[in-house]
Amino acid sequence: MTSLNAAGYVNPRNPIAQSFYVEEEEGIFLTQIDCFFESTASNAPVSLHIRPVINGFPSISHIIPGSVVYVNGNNVNTSTDATVATEFVFNEPIYLRGGYDYAFCVTTPHPDFKIYIAQIDEFAVGTTAKRIVRNPALGSLYYSHNGNTFTPAQEQDLKFKLHRAQFDISAQAQIILQNAAVPKKLLADNPIFTDSASSTVFVDCFNSGLLFGDKVTVAGVDSSSTIGGIPGDSINGTHTITKVDWEGFEFSVSTTATGNATGGGTAVTTTPNLPYVSVYDNTTSLLPVNTFMSSGLKRTTHKSFAGSETAYQREASFVGTPIGLTTPFDEAFVTANIENETTHTSGLKSLSQQIDLSSVRDNVSPIIDLQRSSITLIDNVIDKQDSAATNGFNVPTEFVSELSPFGGSSASKHITRVVNLEEDAVGLKILFAAYRPFASDFEVYYKTCTQDVDITTVAYRQVEEETNNPTDDVHIFRDYRYLAGGEGGDLAAFNRFQVKIVFRSTNRANVPHIRDLRVIALSV
Repeated sequence: MTSLNAAGYVNPRNPIAQSFYVEEEEGIFLTQIDCFFESTASNAPVSLHIRPVINGFPSISHIIPGSVVYVNGNNVNTSTDATVATEFVFNEPIYLRGGYDYAFCVTTPHPDFKIYIAQIDEFAVGTTAKRIVRNPALGSLYYSHNGNTFTPAQEQDLKFKLHRAQFDISAQAQIILQNAAVPKKLLADNPIFTDSASSTVFVDCFNSGLLFGDKVTVAGVDSSSTIGGIPGDSINGTHTITKVDWEGFEFSVSTTATGNATGGGTAVTTTPNLPYVSVYDNTTSLLPVNTFMSSGLKRTTHKSFAGSETAYQREASFVGTPIGLTTPFDEAFVTANIENETTHTSGLKSLSQQIDLSSVRDNVSPIIDLQRSSITLIDNVIDKQDSAATNGFNVPTEFVSELSPFGGSSASKHITRVVNLEEDAVGLKILFAAYRPFASDFEVYYKTCTQDVDITTVAYRQVEEETNNPTDDVHIFRDYRYLAGGEGGDLAAFNRFQVKIVFRSTNRANVPHIRDLRVIALSV
């Protein structure tokens, strides 16, 4: 052994690098590198980082992420016989691929640092009986005068020790993750509505995920203001839902409104639930060779707007969901706000994820980046409305028939643009392919008029299906046909038309799909 100065390395701020080879096929997780110093400058730091070796030299542009470590000068250990190590401990294990060369680089801004190296055929430090006769690390020492260009010293090596993680592979490991608190939702400006002589307050909140009887907290309404005679303080706070649809929800307050009003301001927030019918498992992971990982979810049931499901039933076991793919379900689930988790699930979290980890070799393990992992929840907004309580239907907060010229209250629909014809027509043939699963259906509407009429004032008319297609349990598209005006075309002559398709379901997880929509105007 000899000191760094004895080998001629005295230029500060220029790194000295030592390469090494990772023999393990699967790679390793490096946790610490020990270096050995003869002398130090008490106030100057020493840094260490790892670079890949490219074409026989340490990379000049790439540092392994997370591998940069600093040690203050007064924490650098020294010795006269190269027996006391200075530990460079990584904040997290650094994965290095098997079958590749890497180099760790040591840098300091002060020339008083001396680090021990081994020179082939030189005596070990403190003895004249033992010589360095071989290179044990399958690597080389590199010098640099500028940090970008490295010169190898084939017969020299730093004295160092690598520490790798050793994993317990005797049993499968499990990680349990749970949903964070559902964040508050900032609503659109002035989302509060009151009706004269009523103590009911309506809050405009799209697809809130709340159900009748749920708890919700409203905040941000100016406490010094009133909305329709109801004080802001009466609206702020936690309330019990009395009615809900896809547009918002209602609750009662202790004050009766003196008029119809809209207000609340620009800072109104509420605590929604997060309903979903499919998920995208966004777990970010690293899977070395001979390691394995699987994921599953423990969910909480929800209720569709027009459905009869039992909500807030927490599953007893985890259901497998593939990582990196969208998984659809055949029923609705929910991630609930804190108030509803407290009320309905005894405070237990409404969504949990179990990740199973295993490895064949103890030098590697699956690794999960929790900072970049997430579960994306996907929902369908669909209902099946009626103006009064009917089995298999839901009653919205304000029912508007789809026959109305504008603003039908159904949650899901497709409305075509207005089509202008060169010549008059007396009928419409509406054709499309559709998948209609169990518990769902759709209704087809149309409106016609002449060019001198404002089509937005014309009421829709419903047209019945000519085909007689069944519902399907598998994803099959069938041809649907509708004929407005009959075979002979008995509609009043028109040269403008518009078509609307309303999608309905009592299970928000089972929704209709259409494609290849065609509308043919029929003349005499």
